[in-house]
Amino acid sequence: MKIVQPYGYNIGDSTLFIGSEKAAIIDTGMEYCSPRLVEEVREELGGRPLDYVLLSHSHYDHVCGLPAIRHAWPEVKVCAHPHAAKILAKESVREFMMKMSKKNYDEVDPDHHVVGYPLSDYKVDVELTEGMKIDLGDICFRVIETPGHTKCCVSYYDEINQILFASESTGITNVTDPYSVEPTYVSSYVQSLGSVKKLKPIPVKMILQSHRVMGTLIEPEHYFDRVESYYHLTCDIILSMYRNGMDPEQLLKIYADIFAKRAEGQPYFAFMVNAKAAINTVIREYEEGLIE
Repeated sequence: MKIVQPYGYNIGDSTLFIGSEKAAIIDTGMEYCSPRLVEEVREELGGRPLDYVLLSHSHYDHVCGLPAIRHAWPEVKVCAHPHAAKILAKESVREFMMKMSKKNYDEVDPDHHVVGYPLSDYKVDVELTEGMKIDLGDICFRVIETPGHTKCCVSYYDEINQILFASESTGITNVTDPYSVEPTYVSSYVQSLGSVKKLKPIPVKMILQSHRVMGTLIEPEHYFDRVESYYHLTCDIILSMYRNGMDPEQLLKIYADIFAKRAEGQPYFAFMVNAKAAINTVIREYEEGLIE
């Protein structure tokens, strides 16, 4: 077994698992990183094929490297949740991903040309549902549906080695303070908390996640306790300001002042998109009576 995190926008945007029989990469990062990603994965595989791409969800910063992977390994099987397959089959989604990719280029690599791969390159070959297995030999992933960041988020648990790849529904460790967690409940706060509680009892020796380097999680057995604490904290902050009459735009500015520096390592515009969605999600679920 070998686990490698090739370089993407940040190391950790993709995680390569090389098993005794097969190899898989979880997530593919952003489009402009894909030439370097392919080069590094090819070098790590040493002539072996890449058998699977396992998507954690359908957001552009996790899937836009997929076309380059497909072109490098035409036989690769792309695996994702059925809702992700549905999303990635839409022309409007590809157009949105190209727009977001261009924003990345403008911020971090303005001279780069946006390729704009055809929609067919984003096709999902295998739809993953709860309990399905991806067997790499001495690594065997069990699929765990963990919605909240998106409807299509899945986590992958290697039962042999007790390694958990936790979806973004369960937060991201902070860059400068690994004891804190960046909340990422974009689609549903309630579902995100449910996903945290679902993963919490699983015995783990290592927790991996997108956007973070291996080994930055301190005391993985207590990670989900920290996630719950930060999720409750941010929800309370949002609702406190909302109950005091702040409109969402005012609320967003204050929220960004508090939390933007904790999300270093991603483009600022991406943080703001997710923060706005998280605020709207908490307000919506509060008004629906799902949050007290």
